[in-house]
Amino acid sequence: MSNNLRMNTPDIVGAGPVIRALCEEIGLVAAIDQCVQWDPERCHLSPGERILALVINVLTARQPLYRVHEPLALTDTPLLLGAGITATDLTDDALGRALDKIAAAGGATVFSAVAARALLHDRVWYPDGPLFVHWDSTTRSVYGTYPDAGSGSGVTPAYGHSKDHRPDLRPMILTLLGTREGIPVVGTVQEGNRSDKTLNAEMVAALDDDFSPTQLRQLVYVADSALVTGPNLELLAERQLRFLSRLPDTYHVAADVKAAAWAADVWRPLGRIGVRADAATYQASEQHGQIEGRDYRLVVYRSSHLDRRKAQTLDRAVTREFQQLTRTAAAFGARTFACAADAEAAGAQWQATAVWHTVSTTVVAETVPQKRPTRGRPRAQAPAPPTITRYRVQPTVGSPDPDRLQAARERASTFVLITNLAAEDFDARRLLEEYKGQTVIEQRFHFLKDPAFVDALFVQKPERVEALGDVLLLACLVLSLLERRVRQGPPLPTPSRGRLARPTGQEILHHLRPLVVIRGHDQTRQLVVPPLYQKTVSAILAAAGFTAAIYTQIPERRTG
Repeated sequence: MSNNLRMNTPDIVGAGPVIRALCEEIGLVAAIDQCVQWDPERCHLSPGERILALVINVLTARQPLYRVHEPLALTDTPLLLGAGITATDLTDDALGRALDKIAAAGGATVFSAVAARALLHDRVWYPDGPLFVHWDSTTRSVYGTYPDAGSGSGVTPAYGHSKDHRPDLRPMILTLLGTREGIPVVGTVQEGNRSDKTLNAEMVAALDDDFSPTQLRQLVYVADSALVTGPNLELLAERQLRFLSRLPDTYHVAADVKAAAWAADVWRPLGRIGVRADAATYQASEQHGQIEGRDYRLVVYRSSHLDRRKAQTLDRAVTREFQQLTRTAAAFGARTFACAADAEAAGAQWQATAVWHTVSTTVVAETVPQKRPTRGRPRAQAPAPPTITRYRVQPTVGSPDPDRLQAARERASTFVLITNLAAEDFDARRLLEEYKGQTVIEQRFHFLKDPAFVDALFVQKPERVEALGDVLLLACLVLSLLERRVRQGPPLPTPSRGRLARPTGQEILHHLRPLVVIRGHDQTRQLVVPPLYQKTVSAILAAAGFTAAIYTQIPERRTG
């Protein structure tokens, strides 16, 4: 459809202009163009402009690579990307070549260059305190046939544990190291058969590439329990890096410090950590222990809420015990004993196998004929055989003991954080607050879990798979910055959920989705906001630092 035919036709632009304006402020296009090899004289669009189109597509249209130009043909492309750019400039071949340049330059290098500019522009770092950084990973499944891993063709998708629950597909792993606010600082794309334990080690070893010596002295590396392995702890000690993680229950010292905490029964109340009314309350017990000859601070926490998975595990254990006790009770009741003492001892031994249930036994005496010493039928008029007294145990399986179950739930609700941070600088509450911040970086991956985008991850070359993963990380960075800006403003008024103090990035995009721009014959543009969203949109633009002009004025291009 020609541009003339589209005059006075509403174009649904949604959040596109906001994303473009934010990328322009942080210098995304310029940073990419400086990292990659390209010829400005021969290229109508720079690689950075093409990657910008992909970032906008990821956060708005969510179309596969070969269909990115289709939604652009139905919207105001110059408004989204710049004067002179049309949808036909963004074919899959053109975008694929941009991905090739990202791969050639190194996706992690490109991401770090963009992130460094973004963090500096938005003043994310605060140099007057510790720098808590959080690490996490996720997987994205890809379609297609690729060379085997280690073939030298970049990050090759390989079969491994899929967090998408698609073992039939090859996953790639996306890793992020972010600030306590969830702003990505370092991002990598890895083969799908890598473990988080190894990836943590590689991230720790490469911190020099992204942080200055001063920042490294302030840094506190936070990750989940996959960080805690013998080699990783040795690496952290060698680099004198401060860290915080959860101690896996597979370590014997975890059981030891839990037992010590319960034996001392001295718990420091911490109150609620979350802001919700039903948030769990916590208590803490300071402990210390050794792992492979090194001393660590091990803080035992007791939560008022039992973790759902641990609760399910406990329920299954109670059910299994009931089934086992029922089976053994049937077999046990068929046995006889020569004396009451033996029966009582056996009954006590059976009762000791019960952990959760109330069980009881009753010893019953039975008089039975004694076995005849000879074989064959007894003679007529033969005297009755002598009798003997035998003893049986009658077992009874009752319901689970509520006191025992409650004690077990309380024990199961404990966990241990391991750190080398000093208690005088970081008390137990501060440690827990910082570790709970791990969920912020985990939430950065949520929009990548949308099933609508899974099928889009199909490219023919492994190098482009890696580069496309880097584009997803860039989109994650942009969305995180937008969320941070809006959260720093006043609570966001929404038509359905009231005023939100901490709206998510996805929710912000949702409220921008229905925005429409009408182009006139004189090339003027008019923004149309549905009445239901006017207050919300105004608040988003103000908090993000933009005006409605980003929806009516075509941005100038600095390349091409």
